[in-house]
Amino acid sequence: MSINELIREASKFQTEVIIFFVALPVLTFLLLLVYKQKERHHIGDYVLSILIYLVSIPGCFSFALVFYNLLILKGNILNVDLVIYFLPLISMLTVFGLIARKTDFLHLPGFGRLSGLLLMMVLTCIVLFVLHRMHFFVGFFASIESLAVIAIAIFILFKVAAAKIMGGKNK
Repeated sequence: MSINELIREASKFQTEVIIFFVALPVLTFLLLLVYKQKERHHIGDYVLSILIYLVSIPGCFSFALVFYNLLILKGNILNVDLVIYFLPLISMLTVFGLIARKTDFLHLPGFGRLSGLLLMMVLTCIVLFVLHRMHFFVGFFASIESLAVIAIAIFILFKVAAAKIMGGKNK
């Protein structure tokens, strides 16, 4: 099954997809009405973490779809299915915004690894876009020092993202 076939199949269940991605911010809002951040983790922290994971995995997939369609394929964004392409992204941003107003993300269990995954995905998209847009003869006009600085910066960012994914210390 290809990604296009998966998107077509998901498009057949518009109502269910809409209910799912509208219910997640509503559930987050309702939970945050009674949520109190404590020193030690409690059930509310774990439920918030589950909600974050439920919304961020499809949100990341949606971000990748929009990124690929807009910047790599140069497709017309007016011809895509709004529910599949944008609703998960809007739902993810809404849930993150609601939770950020009430608690610190690093207090939630598992968020360090998730933020590392999100950072790794954004960095990968940026690198892919730069490589896609770059003409290889352009690299010969830049100085070797600037190329080395860019390579070191990308390496450090990837290393930080990988450390977060693997459970390194959050600083």
